[in-house]
Amino acid sequence: MSSEELAKLRTRSELATKLWSRIFSAMTAITFREKGNDALQTLWFRVLTSHQGEHYIDGLRKLGIRDEEPPAVKAAKYHYFTNIIGGLDMDYVEETPKKVWIRYKAPMWTYAGVAMMALPGATRRTILGSWHPRNGLYMGCPRLGWVATKFIMEGDPYDEGYFLEHDRELKPHELMRTEVVPHSPEFIPSEAPKLDPALWPELRMIKAKRNFSVRYAEETLKILLSMFGDPATAHIVRQTMRCFAIQYIYELQRDVGVSGKDIDSLARLFAGLVEVAGGTSRVERLGDRRVRVVVGSAVPWRGFVPESVRAAFFEFQEMGTRLINGHVRVTRERAAPLDDDTTEESWDFQDTGRWLW
Repeated sequence: MSSEELAKLRTRSELATKLWSRIFSAMTAITFREKGNDALQTLWFRVLTSHQGEHYIDGLRKLGIRDEEPPAVKAAKYHYFTNIIGGLDMDYVEETPKKVWIRYKAPMWTYAGVAMMALPGATRRTILGSWHPRNGLYMGCPRLGWVATKFIMEGDPYDEGYFLEHDRELKPHELMRTEVVPHSPEFIPSEAPKLDPALWPELRMIKAKRNFSVRYAEETLKILLSMFGDPATAHIVRQTMRCFAIQYIYELQRDVGVSGKDIDSLARLFAGLVEVAGGTSRVERLGDRRVRVVVGSAVPWRGFVPESVRAAFFEFQEMGTRLINGHVRVTRERAAPLDDDTTEESWDFQDTGRWLW
C-alpha cells in the first residue's frame, strides 16, 4: 500500500474502533439500566468466556508466543499483546518467570468519561475474574493462577494483577484470588516484550485493531439474544442506538468529514459510517428531494440477527437524521437475503420541506 492509502486505512480503523467499542459499551450499560446488576455481570462473564477455549492456544501462536516459554509469561504476554493490538494502554512486568504482572491503564477502553463512575464497581472484578483465571487450564497447566490486586472502578489507579505458577495443582476455587498490594513493581517500557514486526506489520495491526472491537460488539449481541430473546434484545438495542445517536451524531459527522444538513450530506454520512464499520453501501438519487442508501452488508450483524433486532439498530439513523435536519424523514426497507450471511436493506432520505417534530 502507498503511504497515503495506509494513512487512510489507519484513520478509518481508528474511527471503526471508536464506533464499535462505544456501541459495545453502550449495549452493556443499557443492559445494566434495563435489566439490573446481575444481568450485567452475567453478560460480561459470558462475553469473555464464550469462545476463549476455542481461540486461546491458536492466539498464542499468532502472537508469536513460544510453546517453551513459562506458563505465567505466556499468559501475561497474551493479554498484554492482544489488548495493545486493540488500542489499550498496558503495562507488563516480569518479576520472575513464574510471577508476571499486567496492568490495564486508564482511561478505560470500555466505559469512557464519567460512565466508569456510574457502573457497578464489581464489573471489573467480573471482567478480570472471567478470562484470566482460566489461562492455565487451556494451556494444560493447572498450577497457574491469577491474583487480582487493583480495580480502576473501585478507585485504584489501574486494573492490575499477576499470573503466578504454583508448585502444585490448583483446585477450581484457587484459580483466582484477590490481594491488596499497595506497592507493586515498576513498569520499564524498554524491558517489555514486543510483537514481532515480521509477524505483525502495521497493516495487520490496523486491521486487527478494528476486528478487536467488532468481535466484542458481535459477541455481546449474540449473548443478549441467548439471555433475553428477540423482543427484549430489540428493546435494549433500540435504546442503545437512540441514545448513541443523541450523544455522538455530531462528533461522528466531524469524524466522517460531512458538515452539511441536506439529504445528500445525510446519505454520505450514513453510507460513510457503513463503510467504516466494515460494510458496503451505494448511494442512489431518486429525485430532487429523495436519496437512498443501499446497504449490501451490515457487519457484524450478519445472518444470526433477527429482523426485529436489525430494525432496532435503525433507531440510530432515525434519531441521527432527526437531530441533523428535522425536515428529513428516513425510512428503512429490507430486501431478500443476498446469501447466508448478508441481507441487503435500503435507507430512504426524503426532504419533506416542513418541520416534522
